[in-house]
Amino acid sequence: MNYSPPNDLQQVGSNLEDVNGRDKVTGRALYMSDFFPANVGHIKLLRSPYAHARIISIDISRAVALPGVWGVVTGEDTQILDHTYGMFIRDQPIIAYQKVRYAGEPVVAIAAESEALALAALDLVDVEYEVLPAVTTIAAALAPDAPLLFDTVPHAATLQPPPLNSQWAQEPGANILFHFDYSFGDIDALFASCPHVFEDRFSMGRQSHAALEPHVVVARPTESGGVEIWSNNQDPFLLQDDISRIFGLPLEHVQFHTGLVGGGFGSKSYCKVEPITVLLALKTGREVRLGLTMAESMLTVSDSAAEITIRTGVGADGEFVVREAIVELDSGAYADASPSVAMRIGTRFNGPYKWQGIRTRVRAIRTNTIPAGSFRGFGMGHITWPAESQIDIIADRLAIAPDELRLKNFLASGTSGAPGEKPLDSDLAAGFEAVRNIVGRWPSSNSVKSGIGYAVACKGAGSSHTAGAHIRLFPGGKVELAAGVAEIGQNSRTILTQVAAEVLAISPHDIRVVDIDTQKTPYDSGTHASNGATIAGLAVQKAALALLADLKQRAAKAFGGDAESYTFRDGVICGPERQITLAELAHALPAGKACFEGEAVVQTPGGSQFWMPIWTAAQVEVDDVTGIVRLTRLVQAADVGRAINPQRCVGQIDGAAAQGIGQALFEDIGYRDDLPLAADPLSYRLPRLLDMPGDAETIILEQGRGPGPFGAKGIGESGNLTIPAAIANAIADAVGARVTQLPMTPERVLQAIVDR
Repeated sequence: MNYSPPNDLQQVGSNLEDVNGRDKVTGRALYMSDFFPANVGHIKLLRSPYAHARIISIDISRAVALPGVWGVVTGEDTQILDHTYGMFIRDQPIIAYQKVRYAGEPVVAIAAESEALALAALDLVDVEYEVLPAVTTIAAALAPDAPLLFDTVPHAATLQPPPLNSQWAQEPGANILFHFDYSFGDIDALFASCPHVFEDRFSMGRQSHAALEPHVVVARPTESGGVEIWSNNQDPFLLQDDISRIFGLPLEHVQFHTGLVGGGFGSKSYCKVEPITVLLALKTGREVRLGLTMAESMLTVSDSAAEITIRTGVGADGEFVVREAIVELDSGAYADASPSVAMRIGTRFNGPYKWQGIRTRVRAIRTNTIPAGSFRGFGMGHITWPAESQIDIIADRLAIAPDELRLKNFLASGTSGAPGEKPLDSDLAAGFEAVRNIVGRWPSSNSVKSGIGYAVACKGAGSSHTAGAHIRLFPGGKVELAAGVAEIGQNSRTILTQVAAEVLAISPHDIRVVDIDTQKTPYDSGTHASNGATIAGLAVQKAALALLADLKQRAAKAFGGDAESYTFRDGVICGPERQITLAELAHALPAGKACFEGEAVVQTPGGSQFWMPIWTAAQVEVDDVTGIVRLTRLVQAADVGRAINPQRCVGQIDGAAAQGIGQALFEDIGYRDDLPLAADPLSYRLPRLLDMPGDAETIILEQGRGPGPFGAKGIGESGNLTIPAAIANAIADAVGARVTQLPMTPERVLQAIVDR
């Protein structure tokens, strides 16, 4: 792994442009949204207008009779199948059966020869409902007389062994989907020993992933009796397993394709609308397409709203001693990834600090709302918002500068924050000082209502994962690279290209990363946990090294000498006596073999493989008459281990920051009268260009301790985590008022000023 090419061919550390960038900016890049096969049928969904109701009857006769309608499916069509899905708890039906559990749940799906005809057919369907009482808040769902979303316990959870010092329970009480407890240390004794104990409560709204490209799926039956599927999902191999199980098909008869994906952020993780599409493809025997609108995608999955109570014990000199957190997650109508999110939340409340004891209780609550799943950071936003806000609250109460309080308590590099955790692989104080140095150069604001706030997070990433890579080098010098990482805008294809080009000492322009095909592409566990550059990148590095070793061995066998006496540079094999072209060496290939190949598989154990720290400072101006908050300056620093492409790293942090700003100040789907208030792109308030700070800086640190290729770590999930707390801390610094509810709307800021 210590191989490095001649300097003039070095790729790692260069700002190679996105390998698909020119196609993206000119509109030539093709996404699933652009995929309309000839003669494809179009699927439209009839969705429930009620949050909770029993389905009395569905009359599809008029829709079926409409010329041009290919097929209609309801929940009745799914009962011969293993008809539910979910990441760990399979409780979500392919399409509603007997009952609907949130407004917007699909009840009928129709395939027709055109979108207009499918929509017209939906108007001909008659559904009779018995409307039931609904619960759209955590408090309502936990009330003693609350209606139950499920009358019986759904499919038993299939979870990995729980983390050390933890236990979990599925459906332990009415409308409680999942309960997770975690602790280490003698919590009660530690609290009793603390001269200062602080308790605060925080809440956060329901954020939408709002990816620019909605969910799109195309499916067609195959001659083998299987199905071929094109989907803009982050997990083609996991979907292959799901579709195989649901429809009782041999795995080899389920083929998934994934190309460029127009954003995901967790919304396209795991099974979503693929089963509906496959069901209609198999029922009609024809190729069909389901393309959701953005509003429909927003009704498919969201982040979890939450209520968090955090209690912290602090020593006389401000040293952190013990922390307890109680988290209630609004997980919506179905489990999706909520149990996994709950576990991640439960084990990470220690954050980037050293503690003698931690105790957490996390409950995922069922409500009659949009199912909640994974969101960028996988629960770390639910931790960082209350935890980093409370640190400033504690600093204020103890009259200690909040930046000094953090520095005093940072976990030291090489030490573990909890029993069994991987030791910290980053210098937290160095990263924080990099941010403080920038803040020290900020000019004073002209506004008397200006303030500065800090926040720090350290996410564990690269969890249990399998990633494979396959590289083919053709005699003409071109390279084809296959890996199972979905390109969802994180520039994974560019990064993997640079890794392969670095090892092989060839131009990156000679490398092409191919689309994912589950029958040809090496297996990958899915595009999660910032694994792309780290775990998949490591597989590409190993595959390239295997290819390099194969070239040397073939050259030595064909032309004599020791394999290590040969080198490969810019498409030419240099031997002890002569240079050999790939075309010459290709003559020594076995009959029927047209290229040189290298492949590798990387498997990582459970638990975090590396730590992904982020350090943030924000400056705001607050109008104490209107409550409007203006973010004027922002600086973030991230440790990437080794920046394979520094510019792409900056892009990841900057894009995530925009999501964090949205969560902090604007975004919330919200519910009123059991219906979503803003589950469409027109009413959902995303941050605009004018909401971005005029002065923003991103610092990429390379501390070189990552487990990935050339010391790299992932970076994709960190940049949004600290933004809400940093802004809240800056607001408190500006006007002395603490906002504890996200988003921090002008009304809430004004109320905090009144409450001050």
